[in-house]
Amino acid sequence: MYSLTCATEKGFCSILLIALALPSFATAGGLTLGDQSASASGTSNAGAAANPVDATTVYFNPAGMSRLSGTNVSAGILLMEIDARGRDSATRATRADGNPVAGDGGGDHVGTVAVPNAYLTHEINDRVDVGVGLFVPYGLGLDYQNGFAGRFITDRVDLVSVGLSPSIAINNGNGFSIGIGVNVLYASAEQSNPADFSGVETQFNLSTGTITDGEVLLKGDDVALEYTFGMMFDLAPGTTLGFSGRTGTEFNLKGRSTLRNAPQLVGGSLDQSDVTESTQVSIRVPESLAIDVAHQLNPDWKLLAGATWAKWSRAAALSVVSREKNPVAFPAAKDATGDAQNWNDTWQWRVGAIWQATPQWALKAGYLFDESPVTIETRSPATPFDDYHQVSVGAQFQSLSGDWTLDMFVARGIYDGDISIDYKATAAAQGQTRFQSEYDITPWNMGLQLSRRF
Repeated sequence: MYSLTCATEKGFCSILLIALALPSFATAGGLTLGDQSASASGTSNAGAAANPVDATTVYFNPAGMSRLSGTNVSAGILLMEIDARGRDSATRATRADGNPVAGDGGGDHVGTVAVPNAYLTHEINDRVDVGVGLFVPYGLGLDYQNGFAGRFITDRVDLVSVGLSPSIAINNGNGFSIGIGVNVLYASAEQSNPADFSGVETQFNLSTGTITDGEVLLKGDDVALEYTFGMMFDLAPGTTLGFSGRTGTEFNLKGRSTLRNAPQLVGGSLDQSDVTESTQVSIRVPESLAIDVAHQLNPDWKLLAGATWAKWSRAAALSVVSREKNPVAFPAAKDATGDAQNWNDTWQWRVGAIWQATPQWALKAGYLFDESPVTIETRSPATPFDDYHQVSVGAQFQSLSGDWTLDMFVARGIYDGDISIDYKATAAAQGQTRFQSEYDITPWNMGLQLSRRF
């Protein structure tokens, strides 16, 4: 909520704008980038923690390194094309003073993204393997077009992270292995959107238009650690079971942020100027557990299945807070418990199959169902997510020597019906109080991966 405090020092009186509910960096189930391997994505990641066929097992289950011999290298590129737009006819918005916001659904606000990855494993001896992965584990990008009716809530968000994961696996020589990894993660985020000051005018009985709308520019970055662990063993000849988990982590994104056109009262007259402060915003990524199974039905067919549980109810995206001794434009640090997202824990379910059509060619297919942590009560323009289905197909070509493999896949995502948003602010003085719309979102993923065994 916005509040104004008048302080006098040496005859100078200024209105301090404390933005207790400025737009926060957004996170959601869509924050986690599940596609990290074209080989695994061909089956929608089904069985990924129990089917180590190349160096990408460093990401899905480090214990799988024990199933690889020699030195293995995998590198790939993933393309994510998402057409996402709010329907103009279903979009309505209200400012904090009760007046409507002129605007539309914001057009297509998600662009095409290319995500690289690279992995390496090495067999030290019969019992110990080591590896390392370089990947992009989390990300979010939104950029609504000019005239978006929900611009006071969210306009542009850009969050990207890069992970480096040194890992080790140990096996007992009888099909059982365990593995651990340390993910060193760097995250950088920027967010910008107009600031609705109409609620301040109402709070202080000022005429409409007395205060010009402002703009919030948030920036921050941080380095954090996350730990992965896993185990793998054979249930029966041809059947492998794998478990893997992630501890989650918290980013404390620190940087310099600006509130443009911050209202000030100088010498009894209202003025507006830009204020820049050192700020911080915390984003908590929850822990997750996965179980997968791979079954070699016969020489030509392999069946895969798996599930992942994530504790998104623990996730929180805090509003920006000031790190200044005497904050002016942004609030002082506050209790993080007040910023819980009230999201739900989620399950993802996966099934897939691989058909070895010829000695060199394998064809893949998979399906997954991913629950959304975001409900209709917590959905906003920054988190337009719902339960999600994905169908994928893939192919793998292997050289005659068996040393080189090329993987490719394409996947189509389908959301459960229309994604309705009915966002309501917690207080009228916060800024824009309501946004309603229906979203049409069509995701496509595709990728290539080249792997080599030495």
